[in-house]
Amino acid sequence: MSLLLISSCTYAGEVAWLDEKQNLHTHSFDKTALHSDFKDGKIPLGSLWKLFTYLYLVDTEAREEPYVCSGDLHVQKEEQYCCTEGSSIDRDRALSRSCGLYFDPKRLNIDPKMWESYWENKKQLTSIRDLESLKPETKIDLKELLSVLQSASHQGRLQARKAMLETSLSGYGRYATDDLGSGVRYKTYSWHKEDNSAFGGAAGWSAGGNPFWFGGAGNSQLALKTDAKELGKVLTAIDKTHSPLLEEECVDVDFFAQYPLKSIRTKEGTSVDSGMLVGGFSLEFFNGNRIAINTKEPLGIDKTDEGLRLKGRFGLNHYVARVIDREADTTYPSAAYALGVAARTYLFQNGHFEKGCWHITDSTRTQRVSPNSPSAEALQASRFTDELVLKGPPIYYHADDAGLNRLSWEEAQEQAQRGWSYQQILSHAYPESEIQTIDQRSACTRLFESEKWLKNSIVKWNRTLSREDGYEPLEVLPNICFLPNGHPYSDQKSLRIYTRGGNTLNDKMTLAHEYIHLAFRFHPNGSDEAYVEHLAQTLIGENQ
Repeated sequence: MSLLLISSCTYAGEVAWLDEKQNLHTHSFDKTALHSDFKDGKIPLGSLWKLFTYLYLVDTEAREEPYVCSGDLHVQKEEQYCCTEGSSIDRDRALSRSCGLYFDPKRLNIDPKMWESYWENKKQLTSIRDLESLKPETKIDLKELLSVLQSASHQGRLQARKAMLETSLSGYGRYATDDLGSGVRYKTYSWHKEDNSAFGGAAGWSAGGNPFWFGGAGNSQLALKTDAKELGKVLTAIDKTHSPLLEEECVDVDFFAQYPLKSIRTKEGTSVDSGMLVGGFSLEFFNGNRIAINTKEPLGIDKTDEGLRLKGRFGLNHYVARVIDREADTTYPSAAYALGVAARTYLFQNGHFEKGCWHITDSTRTQRVSPNSPSAEALQASRFTDELVLKGPPIYYHADDAGLNRLSWEEAQEQAQRGWSYQQILSHAYPESEIQTIDQRSACTRLFESEKWLKNSIVKWNRTLSREDGYEPLEVLPNICFLPNGHPYSDQKSLRIYTRGGNTLNDKMTLAHEYIHLAFRFHPNGSDEAYVEHLAQTLIGENQ
């Protein structure tokens, strides 16, 4: 088995992954037949020990203290990867910056027996079950390393992926971002071979969630910069055949909002007016038009006085991919990447956040969404810019009409043909905006006056609210955060309210409305918009 092929005169990097049957595959970026540096299939652990420690901390629900940089001369060299003197670093930032001092088992008070038991129960990592073996120089079986990543807990993988986004955008992998995008998440490592020559690379998950290991000549930055294009091609090919990633963000879509359906029929001609649709169906509209759809993701049916309505719930990237398929195509990838960022941004600016998911209509007045399962190419385009949005004024796009803060799809394709990257296309179409991550977008700029008003109001509201079924007063009052654009909403995961602020009657009504959503989040009343709005009006009326 050839893993990493390097000689003094020829360079060759290599990527390894597991298929669905746990078979190990490797691919070299240089066809030259050279000797193997790691004939036994074992590789030095390098900095990857920090990723394993991170997963352990997540799964054991540890609550460790941040690491505070002291500036001490004895640790100053290591602290350069962590923080500046007097400041601190948390777990996520420590992983993205490869701060070894943070993950020191002694600092974390990791019990050696608990560590051994954790990996023993998972039947993994035999080489480092002894906590003393958790060192960069320890050799680890490559297949076992990939197996750990493949079977990582859902929460561990989600948190690690979020933490490692900084690595690919602004950390050691920033020179590879143009070719790998933001969807590939990894922990870098740099080490040396027995002849003391440098080698490095990364291990993590592809945009589709498949675990991989990559190695090449030089340190991690050089290896990634050199082989990013070839690595990206391999990971894209893997994702097209197997994409296990579960998404955290979800989107509810009302299909054909402007055109109710007269009938829905199976391929055999059977009429369907309730339940869930999976597979192929024929849709007939009241205007006589008919279309055929095919979806692997279930679509629900609502019967209304106007006719039948279709609705669906999708992961955020699946939603964006359906928009790309419906509004454009993937002939020129960088243009599709740019549209993916625009579509994701448009959702956040114009959708509603309800019951833990974004909600938007499929309409020419918003953005159109394909009722068919997304193509592999559209899904790859969406995942390439995973978690990226635009910060700035409201954005728009059009088939062929460009304008300020309005992308022309026709122009974007021409720019892509000329070799423009998706960042260049976005900068040209949206000169007043900047690319940022979803987490950066949702950072909270506190509205303290609004928080003070809400705190005082809740004291007055409690008598009325306590009589309502499902009311659960929040133990900690929600943070109220400034929302520069889009519709106000409450985030049930972070217990935050995003709004414009202000002291008008409408502003107060908004705060009351969103607080009710949070206070009744575990009861059906909390998702009943008519109930919530009526109760908010009652509370504001009592407050006047």
